[in-house]
Amino acid sequence: MVIILDFRQIHYFSEIVKHGSFSKAAEHLFVSQPTISNVVKDLENELDSKLIIRTTRKFELTDAGRLLYQYSQSLTNSLLHFHDEMNDIKRGMKGTIKMGVFTSVGTEILTKIMADFYVIYPDINITFVEDSADHLKKALIQGELDLVVVNLPTNEEFESFPFLKGDLQLLVHEGHTLANRKTVEWVELKDEKFIMLREGFTVYDMIMWETKQLGFEPQIICETSQWKFILELVSFNLGIAVLPQSTLTKIIVKHKGIEVVPLEAPEVFWEIGIGWQKNGYVSLATRKWIDFLQEKLLDSHVI
Repeated sequence: MVIILDFRQIHYFSEIVKHGSFSKAAEHLFVSQPTISNVVKDLENELDSKLIIRTTRKFELTDAGRLLYQYSQSLTNSLLHFHDEMNDIKRGMKGTIKMGVFTSVGTEILTKIMADFYVIYPDINITFVEDSADHLKKALIQGELDLVVVNLPTNEEFESFPFLKGDLQLLVHEGHTLANRKTVEWVELKDEKFIMLREGFTVYDMIMWETKQLGFEPQIICETSQWKFILELVSFNLGIAVLPQSTLTKIIVKHKGIEVVPLEAPEVFWEIGIGWQKNGYVSLATRKWIDFLQEKLLDSHVI
């Protein structure tokens, strides 16, 4: 049996589910409620399946209704991508890019490259969204972002290229007993109070993994997403911090009364890259930005 459905029917059904009401869907679509009801009846007749069970107060989706809604979302996204691609073809040098970045590393390098990019592509707008690595990856998968700074190595869902690498450094108040040391071993931090980037940040996971290997759990007195707040707390000698330092830029905080000490035994390295969905839609504007980033980063020997 061949089932023929038109997009209008599927769109109306999707709006009913989205708004949770026949009347609200009708209002949003600027049609009458009987029109909405008839569309559902036609769909049920065409599919020979009940889609919605209505009561006096609410409605519930049947298994067939949930399946149709799932496919309606995929169809809607595909059509949106189609229109995006058509607009790319028509506009050529115009577009908008949303890029996710860490709050801790690499932003100063990206800012300089973006300034150079605008000279060539003044009508392509780039918006940076700052968040943790986990949140950025989820937003990328959900289509909320076009590309993100991502931890390497990454999984098979993403395409990527290397961006920056570095290690972890210990930050302590200048009056701390470890302030004048040339290096500090991780095990010496067992009894210290940790001020950390919150869970979801890669640095958090790295610290928890290293301390677990050494048989202790860090005494965390504060978790935050704000780098500056961490520095302020360390400057008041309320605890220590372990933060990422890239191979290109040093952490300069001596003016805040903070000393930066290398961590060893073991020395922990990290690497990040620029990533985007392997099988997702990448606009022409985003592709130009990716190519420009790769060219500039290779020229500056950042990678």
